[in-house]
Amino acid sequence: MPTQQQSQVDVLMVGYDNQENLGLRSILSYLQSRGYRAALVALRNGCDSDVLTAIQSHQPRLVAFSVIFQYSVEEFSNLMRLLRESNVKAHFTAGGHFPTLAPRDTLNLLPDLDSVVRFEGEEVIAELLEHLDSPQQWEQIGSLAFRKGSEIVLTSPRPLISDLDSLPPVVRDDAPRMTSLGIPMAAMLASRGCPFNCSFCTIRQFYEGAPGELRRLRSPQAVVEEMHRLFVDKGVQLFVFQDDDFPIRTLHQEWLQAFLKNIADMGLANHISWKISCRVDDLDKESLEAMLAHGLIAVYFGVESGNKVGLRTLNKQVTVAKNFAAINLLKHYDVAMAAGFMLFDPSSTIETVRENLRFLREIGEDGFYPINFCKMLPYAGTPIEAQLRQDGRLKGTITQPDYDFIDPQLDWYAFLVQQIFSQRNFSSSGLQVCLQEANFNERLVRAVGRDKSSEDYRTPLKQLISRANILCLDTLENLLDELVTHGIDTLLAERETLLRLSEREWQGEAEIELELAALDKKGQGNNLGLSELLANKIALEQEFLTPVPINTESK
Repeated sequence: MPTQQQSQVDVLMVGYDNQENLGLRSILSYLQSRGYRAALVALRNGCDSDVLTAIQSHQPRLVAFSVIFQYSVEEFSNLMRLLRESNVKAHFTAGGHFPTLAPRDTLNLLPDLDSVVRFEGEEVIAELLEHLDSPQQWEQIGSLAFRKGSEIVLTSPRPLISDLDSLPPVVRDDAPRMTSLGIPMAAMLASRGCPFNCSFCTIRQFYEGAPGELRRLRSPQAVVEEMHRLFVDKGVQLFVFQDDDFPIRTLHQEWLQAFLKNIADMGLANHISWKISCRVDDLDKESLEAMLAHGLIAVYFGVESGNKVGLRTLNKQVTVAKNFAAINLLKHYDVAMAAGFMLFDPSSTIETVRENLRFLREIGEDGFYPINFCKMLPYAGTPIEAQLRQDGRLKGTITQPDYDFIDPQLDWYAFLVQQIFSQRNFSSSGLQVCLQEANFNERLVRAVGRDKSSEDYRTPLKQLISRANILCLDTLENLLDELVTHGIDTLLAERETLLRLSEREWQGEAEIELELAALDKKGQGNNLGLSELLANKIALEQEFLTPVPINTESK
């Protein structure tokens, strides 16, 4: 939470802030720039009392909740009920993808809410604050939803903010966030929106419901100036871009080149590292080489599927061959990688799942990155949710939607996979997360310390990742073979096979976790020793940590 005197405020923002919630922080800075007193309280699992304490301290007129997806609605419902039962009288509003795309459902599911802010929140909340005590004026506030007696009113969508550079810099904490290595980091945004229309994703639907361009870019100079300020003022060395799709395609080559030139002109190229998220068809050899020369160290890909049927269902507009090519490009340049991958989607069959497993084995056996996988979720407002509903396959509830596969065997397989791999794939302490962090940190240490001699760590780490990948793929394939060969009734009746497969997976994961811990402990005494590394880094750059004149000629 930004350092702020504990006193009455006009609005208190409530939402997850683990990696700096730039959406909330942008609204916060916008309101403050217009003279409103605004503060942010971070939401943490099991710590609703922190929110109540902040509200009692700040006494806000309005509390704004960031309810991004429907799967968290029940959590927010419990929090709002606690606040109302504790005599909190403030106006409650909520924004995010689910409230924007399903405002009536949101108000019905969250009876303690007074309104819903749709699409971008900066201007809507400012205008709502201006007329908070005059409900008769609310129908004139664009992009708002609220109750009027027994009716729910949806006002006309207001245009998206066309000039992102006109927004004030987002509010940052006094002290920067730290990586697990203790390296100062900051989240960044270079753009808003996405021009693509993947069938499972809410991003396009979130933005296209309001007038304006599907993707808007900040100027390259504005982005790099913010990075420079954070580096100089707070010592930030790692920048994590939260753009849904970082602007590097052919269409944005002019933007990218100007961005990289500004990094060089401001003297940052050899002093910072950064990470992006993009599509597999965004990258080419020339762009990647240019970005690597200016500090890029990691890429997140939305791969999603390793078979053509799945890619078509998800409307990715790429091929399996393109997925392979993009991943191999990162391998060639040894760029840290993470990837989203949906082992299951509504079109899945036994054969497409086998194709996905073969794909994962081909890209994962070498230990370049720790593979991960999940089942596609039917988020509200997405094309695939609408298709599932039309086909009569959407089941569950509004807040916990799901679907069955055409082949009932696959429903059981997906259920068993969830049981076996839930800890590995989705826990913050799971093996996949630990290996992913170690893999990224190894690249970060080399970048920060300019250390090229860490083979005594890199090689065994890659071997551990390879073992973990092969272990889980063997388990997945063996489980599928047993299910197809013997049927679910036999597997459930005997149980020995399921127990043997599960215990083999869990025992193997435990062994790898122990070896990873031993490797990390050993690393503290060699080239990856953090305290010595940072001491050398500070000594090398002490002279640089003074303000440098901003080059404005390239604007």
